[in-house]
Amino acid sequence: MNRTLCRAMSLAFVVTTSGVAHAASDTDLTDIRKQIDALTQRQAEDTRRIQDLEAALARAETQHAADQAKQAASAPVVANNAPTSAGAFNPAINGVLDGKLGVFSRDPSNYAIAGFPLGGEGPGQRGLALGEAELNATANVDDLFMGSLTMSLEQDGGDTEVSLEEAFIQTLSLPGGLQATAGKFLSDIGYMNSQHEHADDFADRPLAYRAFLANSFGDTGIRMTWLAPTITYIRVGGEVFRGDSFPAAGAANRGFGAHSAYVRVGDDLGTDFSYQTGVSWLWTDARGRETGALSDVFTGSTDVGIAHLVVKWAPNGNPTQRNVKFQAEVLRNHLNGDFNGVGVERTDYGAYGQLTYQFMQGWRVGYRFDWMSAGAVPANILLATLDSQGHDATRHTAMLEYNRSEFSRIRLQFASDRSRLGASDNQILLQYTATIGAHPAHAY
Repeated sequence: MNRTLCRAMSLAFVVTTSGVAHAASDTDLTDIRKQIDALTQRQAEDTRRIQDLEAALARAETQHAADQAKQAASAPVVANNAPTSAGAFNPAINGVLDGKLGVFSRDPSNYAIAGFPLGGEGPGQRGLALGEAELNATANVDDLFMGSLTMSLEQDGGDTEVSLEEAFIQTLSLPGGLQATAGKFLSDIGYMNSQHEHADDFADRPLAYRAFLANSFGDTGIRMTWLAPTITYIRVGGEVFRGDSFPAAGAANRGFGAHSAYVRVGDDLGTDFSYQTGVSWLWTDARGRETGALSDVFTGSTDVGIAHLVVKWAPNGNPTQRNVKFQAEVLRNHLNGDFNGVGVERTDYGAYGQLTYQFMQGWRVGYRFDWMSAGAVPANILLATLDSQGHDATRHTAMLEYNRSEFSRIRLQFASDRSRLGASDNQILLQYTATIGAHPAHAY
């Protein structure tokens, strides 16, 4: 092959090869551009999807917050120091220790309130005494129920008495603000009946509670309450009891011997004030109820009506340093039946008002006034226990207390008690109260 022909073939090969190379480069560029366009479109779609998801999340969070607020407004209120958390399934266990030093100018073993049969409650013992100690265990049973058990131990002379104060289950998640309680528990009547005595503002209960309810009414029964889904606190409840506890007795009416109904209303008044008020009624039947050392016997019905008002003040709603609490209740007791073989029907009244003031952190002072008036008894019939001889029982009480913390308290209390006929009983009580273990919050 001559040299001219070789050069021509070489040139043709170069031209051909160069065209193929340029063609391959254009194809690659086109593919890359297509991939970039596809990724850009996908990125835009992902951005829109993220924005849609973020908007959906915001809507879901808003709805969830609204649902939580609605659920909180209608959530059941757990009474008698039993929070729904309660350590989940691990029992919250606590104990309350109470001790007193009592000085009385009149013998407390002969204590009486003129015109009233008592269910065994008095002002206390002279000298050093161990008051009522409590042991409580509270826990969730499961997602539907919680349970609470409270035992009380009290020393009387050299003997120690153990009694079952409360043992109940309570629902946690009934719809519509409803809640049910079953077992043995303190009734929700009045303001202070359902709270344990160690949570009181004074070392003893008012005279009206002592005479009409033996300090507090509790029995085996069932309770249903409804909490209104409103900003204002409105709680309505009803209870049915066996009827073994004073003022009932003997489990009359086939074991349905007592029942109650009540309504409570409360709210804030600005940032400094709050209040709670309510009315309640307890109806009981007694069959052979015995009271007093001489065993007075009563068979019949007793109903107790209670109206209460509580107002609290604290600067900006913070009670840590200073706060004031006013508390008052009026009680009406209607008795109708056979007392020591004599038919009796009468209406008694009792009331108290108290004011406590925390003037600095840990220190409080308080004053309480008690009054009771017994109804008339049949003329020319000897009913010594029910005959007040026209005497209205009164008592003035002052106290000073120091709370080192919410777990310990020392209280000095002085009372001028004119419950009995004759001279006033001047009473001095020095009390200490200590709580160990879990310490659930007290009710309003």
